Amino acid sequence: MLMNRPKFTGSLIGLTALLATSVASAEDVAPSYRPAVEVDPDRAGVLDRQPVNYMPLGVPVGSFILFPTLKLETGYDSNITAANSNEKESWLFTVRPAFDLRSDWTRHFLAFDSYFESTSYARYSNADYENYAAGARGRVDVTTDFNIGGYARFAHLNELPGDDETNADNLGEPLPYNQTTAGVSFDKRFNRLWTTGGFDFRYRDFANWLDGEPTDQSYRDGSDYEVNGRIGYQISPLTSVFVGGTYHWFDVENDDFNSNEYTVITGIQLEPSRLTRGEAFIGYYDWKSDNGYLDGSSGLTFGGNLQWFITPLVTATFTAGQQVTTSNFEYDGITGSAVVSSNAGVRLDYEFRRNIVVSGWFDYLNQDYDEFPRVDNQYVVGAELRYFINRFSVAKINYSFTDYQTNFNNINGAENYIRSLVTAGVTLAY
Repeated sequence: MLMNRPKFTGSLIGLTALLATSVASAEDVAPSYRPAVEVDPDRAGVLDRQPVNYMPLGVPVGSFILFPTLKLETGYDSNITAANSNEKESWLFTVRPAFDLRSDWTRHFLAFDSYFESTSYARYSNADYENYAAGARGRVDVTTDFNIGGYARFAHLNELPGDDETNADNLGEPLPYNQTTAGVSFDKRFNRLWTTGGFDFRYRDFANWLDGEPTDQSYRDGSDYEVNGRIGYQISPLTSVFVGGTYHWFDVENDDFNSNEYTVITGIQLEPSRLTRGEAFIGYYDWKSDNGYLDGSSGLTFGGNLQWFITPLVTATFTAGQQVTTSNFEYDGITGSAVVSSNAGVRLDYEFRRNIVVSGWFDYLNQDYDEFPRVDNQYVVGAELRYFINRFSVAKINYSFTDYQTNFNNINGAENYIRSLVTAGVTLAY
């Protein structure tokens, strides 16, 4: 239903990050080419720390280190089709072997990673799916204050019931698609002044069959591109103010859904301290359909990702963001709309013991359709227990509850639903 802009988000290096994959998520994100923690552990969040004697050693391969992992997980999904009628529940099983081959150089960085993930449902085999991906990423340290990074990646993924791009009534099977992503970026500092910039590319090709019937995915089959940049000034050793901008455009098979958007923002960036780290910004966006088929959208935009170190053992993380997406939803003779998506969330991580972390979170998503009076709200609460058994294994128990509400309930495939998902598993590493 919705078309999301590509995201190049850094993930934690090490076993902690390898446990973050959710059964219900089809997103594939390239791992970061930066270290997980660039400061001492006292200035890092609970989940960013690398517990001594609990991190995998890896296997030396020349000037590289190989980190292999194997994730084994089982769980129960109360509503695998994300529906409010004819709900289907089932146990599920996931197997996910993966590896990350990273350079062990004093300067520059190069890495290759890949994974294969298979999820099977005990009662409904037509809901089974397989995801896999492979990619490379690197960083050239031109000088001590200037580096250039890049990545390239291919992934075979599946859109699942409840994913925000699904637009089908009682979807019973995953919708597979192939995705290719690539990008370059730079980071340059001039004493107190700093600049960053980048270019990201994504191409997607969806299957032409959905639940055994032909389906037209031309409104999102194709490419999208984004150029972004920031200029900041360090007003104190740990605080910077910045201005930035992005330009994002789509080139898909159906010309009616081609669009472009620019944003201009200003914000504050907090370097890691004993109290906080992260950033927050506000700005203005302007989104337009290339041929005028869809009404334009413009206004205030915002975003943030802030960590508050309440105590050395408790980290609170606050996130917020807004973006404009497109939908091919049909209503009252109109097909398609721009959708303003706004989200906010809070997460608490508590280090109960050095090798035991307890987490809880709440996320809220609001989607407002411009072409017709449809408004969707999604609420997600969750909890997790993470137990580092030793440097070779980590166990995790996870629970999430989703409450999705729309004022277009039972209109052209839109449905209210609730869903509970509980999983338990172990990730083996070396």
